[in-house]
Amino acid sequence: MTFHILNGDSLAEQFPKEIPGEKIMFRECLIDGPVYAHSEDEFWKIRKAFLEKHYGEKDYISFSKAEILRITQIPRGARVYLWFEEDLFCQLNLWKAITLLPDSLEEAHLVLPGNSSPYSFAHLTSKQLIDQLNQATVLDSSDFEAFGKLWAYFQKEEPDKALEISESLPEKFSFLVPAIQAWKAMIPSKDSEGLPFETLKEIQAAYPDWGFGKTFQEFQRRLPIYGFGDLQVHRFWEGIKKGD
Repeated sequence: MTFHILNGDSLAEQFPKEIPGEKIMFRECLIDGPVYAHSEDEFWKIRKAFLEKHYGEKDYISFSKAEILRITQIPRGARVYLWFEEDLFCQLNLWKAITLLPDSLEEAHLVLPGNSSPYSFAHLTSKQLIDQLNQATVLDSSDFEAFGKLWAYFQKEEPDKALEISESLPEKFSFLVPAIQAWKAMIPSKDSEGLPFETLKEIQAAYPDWGFGKTFQEFQRRLPIYGFGDLQVHRFWEGIKKGD
């Protein structure tokens, strides 16, 4: 049996019909909001509360949590493909997804969009998606362990430790270092609210008459590695305008 863990519903909509297997959608945005918890139960409660408060999510348990936790029910012997992009948004979701794989699973396969479009599957044709599937990277138990550590370090806001791990991994995981460096630059300090917020403020100061649409496009042009969606950037944008 084959399972495809997809980075979201957009990919599911363009997923080639020629590719057999069951699809699981990872409906989360772990790059935004709290993630540290002492238990899995507490983690899901924290995420539910955050998304309800800031995004008006009303069906988190059934729409997101239940779908994501299907990963834990993948049967022994199944062939698993993880479809995630190289941006930080996707990477964090990937790290968490890997921690949910059953212990009985000895390997999985990581499907990336490829060098021509590292931060988006959306630009790929059906043929190109199939080509990327055929070039999937095999992940073994040692890789699972490494990605699990990356997730734990993200929860604890320890990017330097994550960088140490990523720099020691094989070349096939070279996309991790830029993503982790972007995460480090995102963390607020006494002199900065973090690179994404500071960049948004720069754009707003330079183009005060722009609406959100143009601002979002410029933000994506400057910082594509973050992979933020329009909902996240709009929340940041509104906060800046209100002086939050």
